[in-house]
Amino acid sequence: MMERMKQLRQMKGDLNDPHNSERITAHARVLAEIEAQQRAAVLDQRERLGIDPDDSVTDLDVEERVAELCDVIAARTPGGPSLAEIWLSRCAPDDLDVSDPAILATYAEMEPGEWQDQIARWADAVRHQAGIEGQADRTLADRHVSAQWGVSLDRFEEAVVEWDRRRAVTDLLAGPSEATEQAIYANTEALA
Repeated sequence: MMERMKQLRQMKGDLNDPHNSERITAHARVLAEIEAQQRAAVLDQRERLGIDPDDSVTDLDVEERVAELCDVIAARTPGGPSLAEIWLSRCAPDDLDVSDPAILATYAEMEPGEWQDQIARWADAVRHQAGIEGQADRTLADRHVSAQWGVSLDRFEEAVVEWDRRRAVTDLLAGPSEATEQAIYANTEALA
């Protein structure tokens, strides 16, 4: 009984700090190394066959992948970053300025009514700062979003506000394997 309680405490400690857990990082490393070996094989195949599909697939960094997997685990524990924050910091579209993923995560986690209130607040702030009257809230909020994150309001909604938990988990956990699979298809297509 005491041994079981000790194991449970150890597991809780591991989950609360996955980046410093030997057990969790060891498991993450096994997965990362498998993914990296598969990716390397696909890239080696390209080199040997003299093909260069236009898909920007590169070697997979094992240490970076281990950190990413530990981030996903940390997002599932109390006090850890949110899954939205992890996804935004690692998978957000390139055109979106993600210098502070924690702030962006607050918008990703808003309910539709909260989001509409946020648009109105941004519009009011732009009206006040620029002395603009008579323009729609979305038009003014678009000015704010463009200045803050480098994308239109529509693009911001698509990339951040319409964030989907299932898609995020898939991107974070299966993304490298899916990219390798697509690279295999690209190799086949280049040879056809």
